[in-house]
Amino acid sequence: MPDEAGLDAVVAPRASALMDSLRAFGYDMATALADLVDNSLAASAREVRVEFSTDEGAAWVAVVDDGDGMTEQELHEAVRFGGSGPTKERKTGDLGRFGLGLKTASLSQCRVLTVLSRTPHGLACRTWDIDLVRAADDWRVRVVADEEAAGIATSIGFTGAGTMVLWRRLDHAGEGPVLARKLGQSRSRLRMWFHRYIARGRLRLIVGGHVLAPWDPFCRQHVATQDLGTERLEAGGQVQVIPYVLPHPSRLSEAEIKDGAGPRGWNAQQGFYVYRGDRMVSAGGWLGLPEMVIAPQTRLARIEISMDPASDHVWQVDVRKSRVHPPADLEEDLTRLAVAAREASVAVFRRRVTLAAGRQGHDRELTFGWIQERRHGTSRYLVNRQHPVVQAALAAGGGAHVEAVLRMVERTLPIGVIAIEAENDLGRTPQAALEGVEEAEARADLVVMLAALPDDAQARAVAVRALASVEPFNRFPDMVAEIVGQMSPGV
Repeated sequence: MPDEAGLDAVVAPRASALMDSLRAFGYDMATALADLVDNSLAASAREVRVEFSTDEGAAWVAVVDDGDGMTEQELHEAVRFGGSGPTKERKTGDLGRFGLGLKTASLSQCRVLTVLSRTPHGLACRTWDIDLVRAADDWRVRVVADEEAAGIATSIGFTGAGTMVLWRRLDHAGEGPVLARKLGQSRSRLRMWFHRYIARGRLRLIVGGHVLAPWDPFCRQHVATQDLGTERLEAGGQVQVIPYVLPHPSRLSEAEIKDGAGPRGWNAQQGFYVYRGDRMVSAGGWLGLPEMVIAPQTRLARIEISMDPASDHVWQVDVRKSRVHPPADLEEDLTRLAVAAREASVAVFRRRVTLAAGRQGHDRELTFGWIQERRHGTSRYLVNRQHPVVQAALAAGGGAHVEAVLRMVERTLPIGVIAIEAENDLGRTPQAALEGVEEAEARADLVVMLAALPDDAQARAVAVRALASVEPFNRFPDMVAEIVGQMSPGV
């Protein structure tokens, strides 16, 4: 209704309708849990535990910390939607922004949210129950812990100072194996987002009894990782940028390759890693910069950006703290640094391919088994008829049959299937098939190939140099020299 002067009126939102809308901010299990960890860190917690039960019909998830806890009044404000908005001045280390995270993150997964918080002054409780809000069509919360919530708190050892956030009636999170899978998958992302806190001893993060180890996206402990230098830029506060180029996969162990792939795989994890304080808020991708696309040859490029939390409005950090957009003033500098890192990544692969040839002082031009042919805007892949081994096979008896087999292989190469698999398999490592070949297998292949080469000494020498400079034979130079010496004296 208008006020007495008839100039304005209050239009209050309908609680029952708005509550459903607030559940649809796009959280998944991992981003919802991360928002609660943010709150725990803001409350000076040093340990955060995620406990759960997947029992059908009685499933729950609880996030328990050993932080400062909240009084009745503080908790009442904490469960208020928009209680501390983006314009409020926050203390150093407070990772909040919109005053929505605790509520929207939790209710994105459940229908009943209970918060128990203990300080030296006692235990406070507030419960949002979506069905209660709908029935009353009002922003009503329960202020006394129910028997089930109190029993869960006791069973998981919530007895000291701190806060427990409890989710029940998990209509979106699921129950049974579905809930267990989601919680299990969240571990890799949580240890990524909070790796600075964990590595520096400021946070012990436990999910279902598993103590999470930090995941360093930049492989900084590896001797072959390239640090391209630090730049300091200005955009609503100081921004520090450090581009890294990770080692070629041949320099990594199988365990390092698997770990370096991160939650989404090597291709998807390339790009910028943006930190708001010590909290990662963007993990990979090229931030929408022009002409920056995900490409296999740039997968070793990862760039660390550290910004001041006070400038997050300039970076357009979203409610979930999982997406950012760089300020327009920084796009030119970030593009320049990204181009340098991407080119350095490409150079690593080029150096790797030509390394053996370069060491032995031969011509650095290499002959590859496959060539790409572009025609009318499309690409097709052909077996290279100029490869010495292929030439030898064609020159031998039955060359027409060999040519027919090569054409069949080219025409049936499942390029579309390969592309779809590479896109969908986020855990895929950046290893070419030949990089996994063991020496014994490479030895057997080399013997067969050398036996098929022509008798002409000059042609044979060209073929041997080509073979010795490509995968997998360039990884076993001593073995190649031994076999060549036995089968091709004088080459």
